[in-house]
Amino acid sequence: MHPFEALAEPVRRRIIEILASGEHTSGQLADVVGPEFRISRTAVSKHLRLLRDAKCVDVRAEENWRWYRLSSEGLEALESAVADIRQRYAGAIGWDADAGTKRDPLARTPRYPSVPFRGPGRAPRRGRRGRQTTFAQWASPDDLPPPRPIIDWVYEWHREHDEIALDGDIEDAQDA
Repeated sequence: MHPFEALAEPVRRRIIEILASGEHTSGQLADVVGPEFRISRTAVSKHLRLLRDAKCVDVRAEENWRWYRLSSEGLEALESAVADIRQRYAGAIGWDADAGTKRDPLARTPRYPSVPFRGPGRAPRRGRRGRQTTFAQWASPDDLPPPRPIIDWVYEWHREHDEIALDGDIEDAQDA
């Protein structure tokens, strides 16, 4: 498992933060992480197993307890992955936001002023995907179709579904 995959989950990152302070039992980790993320001891054990499989943590057994600690092998794998990304970034071609120039040594382009930063912007709104944001089907209320009497709607529905023949009932109601 790639070190970034192991640290992709917030629960596992929190476990790594706790283990950075020293050795802890699985029960101690579950007592801290469980209430923070509202997960069970079983879920904490699953995350510990994934971290152990990724070689990010080591475990030792002492009587009835399992003691977990950070693994130097896992930290070295993480540092190696970050070093690989830094190496690729150093040799990249394209726009360099830090220097404000292109990274292509063969091309000379004019330098444009940067756009000022005005803050983080709006916070993401959960649960709003797929909703209609504009209701511009008609330009004005005059363009709306005329309202139909409710009896027409009921008559149409019953006619389509053949549940009740309303032909006689409607004529009787109109005659009265």
